[in-house]
Parts: sequence; structure tokens; C-alpha cells
Amino acid sequence: MKKVLLIIALPLCLVMGQEQPELPGWGVYGGVIMASASGDSVDGVEAVTLPGFGVSKGVMLGGLPMQVGVGIHGRGYHMEGEGFHSELKANYLDVWAQVPYPLGPVFLGLGFNVGTFIGGKSKLEADFFGEELVIEEDLASDALGLDFGLNVGASYPIGDTGAQVGAMYVLGLGEPTDGINFNGIFLNAGYSF
Repeated sequence: MKKVLLIIALPLCLVMGQEQPELPGWGVYGGVIMASASGDSVDGVEAVTLPGFGVSKGVMLGGLPMQVGVGIHGRGYHMEGEGFHSELKANYLDVWAQVPYPLGPVFLGLGFNVGTFIGGKSKLEADFFGEELVIEEDLASDALGLDFGLNVGASYPIGDTGAQVGAMYVLGLGEPTDGINFNGIFLNAGYSF
């Protein structure tokens, strides 16, 4: 817990000790998420590639510059074991906020995200006494619960065009289903108006 508080407090202190940066206006972004999972219920997990997109806005919160947004982001994993292959691909509607810190032309950011499950698919392939069994199904609306976590990232503006590219690591702290925490790397490109 001390490490989490330190991770949150350090960027806040750095931001409060500098001049107020110019906030970006409305923006749109899209990219790919290399999603994975960790926890007691999963072993030998590999990442799956899923899309992510949304809108963002720069705001001031009591003198603290923030970038907030809403988007649809994927979560999931790919797991193989002896005689089986399992895959989960889920979509979440996320609300997120991040405190940016300019470091030369690059912006570093630290924040949080909260998301609710809106749909997805699961697939299971297994060898059952020499027969191949394949089960694909849409996930029920209550298959996965609320997910929340921390995010840390960096973005780089492309000249004065309003476009930028970035990368962000998302660490899931919630357990949308017993024993599983989602995490991943989001590679994105965006444009601010």
C-alpha cells in the first residue's frame, strides 16, 4: 500500500510544483491493447490483441491538470495447457483519468480507470478421448464484474499538429471474476482539437 501511495503522490507533487501547462481540448484516440491476465485462476497466460478507442478532454481539478476520458477497451487472455486451449475476449466501457507531467516533449502520466463489462466471447478447444471439442459462446451480461486499476503511460506529440502517439500500461487491481486480474499494454494514436 505504501508503494501505491508513493506512486500516486510523486506525480502529484511534481505537477503542483510547476507552472500550469496548457491543457489539450477534446480529443479522440484509438489503438491496440495487448491484453493479458494474472491471478490464482490462470496459469501460462499469453496476451491477446484487442482494439481500444475513445474520447478525451483536458480539465483542471482544483488547480491540478488532468486528462479524462471515456472509451471502449478490450480485456482478455489466451491460455494453453495439456490438451486444451482457452481464450477470453471482453469489451469494457471505461472511464479514466490521468495526471500528465511534461518532461521535455514527452508527457508522462499516472492515473486510474474504472470499467464495466459490456460484452465479449469465450472459446474453449479441448481433446476429449481423441475427439476435438470446440465451444464458442457469447459471454452473459453478468459474466464479468466491475474492473478498476492504475495506469501509467507516456505520449509524444507529432509536431504542432495536435496528433500524438503513446503507450500505456494498465495494472488491474479489481477481480472481475474470481482469481483473475486483467492487465495490458495499450499502444495508441490520437488527435486533440
